[in-house]
Amino acid sequence: MSQIEPRRKIGWSAVPVVAVLAVGSWGCAHLPKTGTESTGEPLNVEVRTETHTYVTQAKVGEVQHRDSSGRLVGTSSLYENQVGSYDVTRWQVFQGDTPIDDQDFYKIAGDTETANQIADYRSTGVTMNRVGLGLAIAGGALAIAGMFIFPLMGEKDQYGNVDRPAWTIYAGTGGLILGLVGGGVAWAGYARTKREHPIDDPQRAANTARKYNKQIGEMPENDDEEEERPRRKRRR
Repeated sequence: MSQIEPRRKIGWSAVPVVAVLAVGSWGCAHLPKTGTESTGEPLNVEVRTETHTYVTQAKVGEVQHRDSSGRLVGTSSLYENQVGSYDVTRWQVFQGDTPIDDQDFYKIAGDTETANQIADYRSTGVTMNRVGLGLAIAGGALAIAGMFIFPLMGEKDQYGNVDRPAWTIYAGTGGLILGLVGGGVAWAGYARTKREHPIDDPQRAANTARKYNKQIGEMPENDDEEEERPRRKRRR
């Protein structure tokens, strides 16, 4: 009598594979749009601080519970809601009243070294993203093969046991690990290209704007101030 192989079911082990393939389907990074030309207007740096609030429960005391004889049988804690807050500082560079990309800002200001640093940072992110996606897709395909195709390979001995090559046993696990690593690299590269300020230093940007504005005659030549503070965002 021939033996009927049980049908393989897709269980929770398939979830990481689906996640790996999902990375390859909608995690593709692209360089931000740049190329703003100089208009002769001054460069500005504006900073705004946003205050966010949150509610948390804080322990304010305890209540003791006693039986009819006065013996302590337990305690319960008392909590009350308390409101906390934290500040988030955001900044933006402008040419005149028009917001522009940091890379264009430094390029217009004549600081080509910093502009190239930003460009290289983003280009590296795109490369990481592409390599990571390739690893994620390849690893996901190998993991799927390890789950559904490789188990069919091999020959049965006289006792009905399937003898498979050793590499097929570890291929699925190796593919899953490769896919997850590739997914992590892909998302790290994606984050680099989407980072708003690759060089997160508003004071540096303000000093660059000050030097440029002096060159185009938008600041007094006898201004001896060494540093310019980023100005607060105007109310509109």
